[in-house]
Amino acid sequence: MAEEWLDVLRPYLEVHQAPGQEPLSVISDEGLIQAARSMGVTPREATTACLEQHLWPQRLAANRGTFTRQDQARLAASTVAVIGAGGLGGMVVLLLTRLGIGGLRICDHDRFEPGNLNRQFLCRPETLGRPKAEVAAEEVAAISPVVEVEVFPLRAGPDNLAQILTGAQVAVDCLDNMPSRYALETAAREAKIPYVHGAVAGLEGFVMTVLPGEPGLAGLHGPEPAAKQDSAEVVMGIPAMTPAAVATLQVNEVVKLLLDRRGLGPRTLLHLDLSVPSLELLRLG
Repeated sequence: MAEEWLDVLRPYLEVHQAPGQEPLSVISDEGLIQAARSMGVTPREATTACLEQHLWPQRLAANRGTFTRQDQARLAASTVAVIGAGGLGGMVVLLLTRLGIGGLRICDHDRFEPGNLNRQFLCRPETLGRPKAEVAAEEVAAISPVVEVEVFPLRAGPDNLAQILTGAQVAVDCLDNMPSRYALETAAREAKIPYVHGAVAGLEGFVMTVLPGEPGLAGLHGPEPAAKQDSAEVVMGIPAMTPAAVATLQVNEVVKLLLDRRGLGPRTLLHLDLSVPSLELLRLG
């Protein structure tokens, strides 16, 4: 980092010293923004540069210990496509933002309605009638000035998914119907990026990571997707706890993929049952 950067940053730096740990230099959001303006780069690029110089953004400092600064810099340089911004997608977007993911591509054609208030974390009385993807982007901006967001307020399908996934390292399935899920999985396979599937119904949820070349949904449900009216979530409903838990598990898989850590592995379905509660790994044939 150039000396002129350090001159800009000094007024915004603090040193934290926890018992038994090395001193930790942190920089505020305001400092990051000032540094970015001074050097003519984006706040996202400034975040990566600071981490490379052992300066932790204050908002991310509590991740230290679980993540190294190299991990955090890698997350800041990563882009994730979140397809669906409802019950699963809203929580996925919030978690990825707070973890320090640098780029989000959010797609959803729908608008919030009163029936979403029970479980969709971006749905509030004041957002009713508004496009879900746009509300998600506003929430990201309100939380973090660093994350770069591109919004696609349209129905994801074979004709546009290649564009939506451009530049993303992982695709996250937060959809509510099988035909769209199959289309997303196909697009992710063609883009040669992993696909993290999530589904909810009642107090049960499922998560699966599909790498390019693996059978994925076809190996789980067969070659033809079922219609939405035949899905379990329509029959069993969706209380708030289930999408919150499943979204957390999906984000955990996303982070492992981005950091090259061991995840669920091939042909493995994670089954969550909150009525017990229990988590089990099911090996697919």
